[in-house]
Amino acid sequence: MNGAVDAHALVSAARDLIRDDDATTAGLWPRAAALLARQGLELAMASLWDVTAPGLERTSTRCQLLCVGDMLNDRELGGRATLTWHSLSNACHHRVYELPPTASELNLALETVWDLAEAVEQLRGKIRG
Repeated sequence: MNGAVDAHALVSAARDLIRDDDATTAGLWPRAAALLARQGLELAMASLWDVTAPGLERTSTRCQLLCVGDMLNDRELGGRATLTWHSLSNACHHRVYELPPTASELNLALETVWDLAEAVEQLRGKIRG
């Protein structure tokens, strides 16, 4: 995959939103950070499929999430990626009866997305390098 935006860049942008103490973004940054994080996770998976199983990106997200751990030979990370994707998806939807995710919840999700992106890059290096 090529392009200027990758999973690491999206995670960094989400972290910047969390750290920014600006009254004008109060109430908006949690969902924006969650959306960036989920996009980063999806980009990392797309990069994984590019290297290991081209065409898998055309399957459902559920199917893709089931394959992450096996493709990386890291079921623990695959499980974390699945849980993170679901929690971020829920956080992206505004519901008046639910609070947005906290900074600590988002930071845990961002750590998982970063770990996934790192694992994909390491695998890419082994396969292509």
